[in-house]
Amino acid sequence: MIQIKAMILLAIMFILGACGGSGSGDSAPSQEEGGSQPPISYPKMTQAQASRLLHQATFGPTGAEIDAATNLSAHAWLEQQFSLSPTYHLPLLKLSPDKEQATYINRIDTWWHASLRAPDQLRQRVAFALSQIFVVSDTGNNLRSQPEAMLNYYDLLLKHSFGNYRDLLQDVTLSPVMGTYLSHLGNEKANVELNIRPDENYAREVMQLFTIGLEELNLDGTPKRTAQGNTIATYDQTQIEGFARIFTGWTFADSTKWTRPNKDYLKLMQVWPEYHSELEKVLLNGTVVAANEGPENALKLALDNLFEHDNVGPFISKQLIQRLTTSNPSADYVARVAQVFNDNGSGIRGDLKAVIYAILMDPQARDLSQAPAHFGKLKEPLLQTAQLWRELNAYSQSGYFITWGLDETHGQVPLGSPSVFNFYRPDYQPLTLAGTELVAPEAQIANSATSIGLLNYHYSSLVWRIASTKDDNTGNQILVDFSDHAKLVEAEGKTALIDYYNQVFLSGQMSDELRRELLGVFDWAEKQDLQYQIAYCLFLLVVSPEYAHQR
Repeated sequence: MIQIKAMILLAIMFILGACGGSGSGDSAPSQEEGGSQPPISYPKMTQAQASRLLHQATFGPTGAEIDAATNLSAHAWLEQQFSLSPTYHLPLLKLSPDKEQATYINRIDTWWHASLRAPDQLRQRVAFALSQIFVVSDTGNNLRSQPEAMLNYYDLLLKHSFGNYRDLLQDVTLSPVMGTYLSHLGNEKANVELNIRPDENYAREVMQLFTIGLEELNLDGTPKRTAQGNTIATYDQTQIEGFARIFTGWTFADSTKWTRPNKDYLKLMQVWPEYHSELEKVLLNGTVVAANEGPENALKLALDNLFEHDNVGPFISKQLIQRLTTSNPSADYVARVAQVFNDNGSGIRGDLKAVIYAILMDPQARDLSQAPAHFGKLKEPLLQTAQLWRELNAYSQSGYFITWGLDETHGQVPLGSPSVFNFYRPDYQPLTLAGTELVAPEAQIANSATSIGLLNYHYSSLVWRIASTKDDNTGNQILVDFSDHAKLVEAEGKTALIDYYNQVFLSGQMSDELRRELLGVFDWAEKQDLQYQIAYCLFLLVVSPEYAHQR
């Protein structure tokens, strides 16, 4: 019975777009206009409001975290998170037993430990979002053998998550991991005799994906159009060639030779001026970097040119909104956040802390009654598993989170996308939404293989890995602990557990139909141990459309 119900719900998931719901949350703060204004009063959150915020701003809340946030304001919770020191990944790296070098699976294990256990959950969630914009991947290339480098790159994203976008752009550009992935490390000036031309790969992607996109945008993220109704391209081959010249002459730091350099993947790249093109470079908006400007200043001028482009605010703000709160933000929502990107209120452009605050404190994010009916997003598979493991205190007796095959079971791997275009495109529209203006980016990885793979993964994680049913020799098996949930049922009954699941997993938005189905599981499995009954109940919940949809 349980498997049949799950498969029915899975079928519904295949046709799920980004749908909406109703509810209430914190109101957005007003802005002070002068030092004489009284302090702003922020309303305290209910349990449901705290749960919604933490679903948007963490790797999935636990019941204890929701309780701690309840009776705080959303503003106070965010300020607490902003004040926490970064939990960097590289220092957490742990080698496999009897190994002298780190491997790929040690990198994934480190990501799990940080994502599940780090107190700075907001920073971790934002860095995860940034990793799907500033994409690097060790899938199918030599970065697979550089786990420390990949962790160091992720730490770069963590470092700048609440910093300035211009600083992030520079460090990403000079990262040897990005330089390797998009081939501007070791990029040389033109040499006609040797048939060498500057590599254009990073020049294209830094514009198309990391800053301005393909079309000129209004502040609200909608495309600008000519009098004939056509969109306006942001750049052409002239700008590609100009930026390609900018990114010449850079290689590994402290290398003693250009060819076959000493490979330091942890330090930012350094320049060899003799390999940098000193030709004139035509950039965006008619900006020209003069010949013989010098490589360091040319790079500064070029990154400033990108950063100051009007597209960056709406282009990046909309993608961050999509990763945190809703796949289909209204034009007004995008414009409000983009305006904060352009000016944080103190004349500073690119302040990511202010941008993240604006995204999460926007009236549409905090109060569904002020949001469009389709507000929300599909919850990507890694976030689903992360919340389950966080709430159930997942662990292994070996101390490792060994998770091979995430690409098959989840359709995504941290820093392991199949291309620079991430696991899914921000404008992906499944066939079920054809004819509408709605998109559902995460649905791009919800194919038959990964959806069934994820269903099976949830089943085995919840039903076959109950800690209390195991002996002392489980090794790398990742176990979950239902003891607290069982105590709740024993003390207050199964209805109390469903109420608890409603708050933790669905932010108080559970439908009556799903509630009846979950309660029915206990009758269906009444002859089994209580923890198995709970595992079946939670499995049915997490494969439901209601759990797959973050609202």
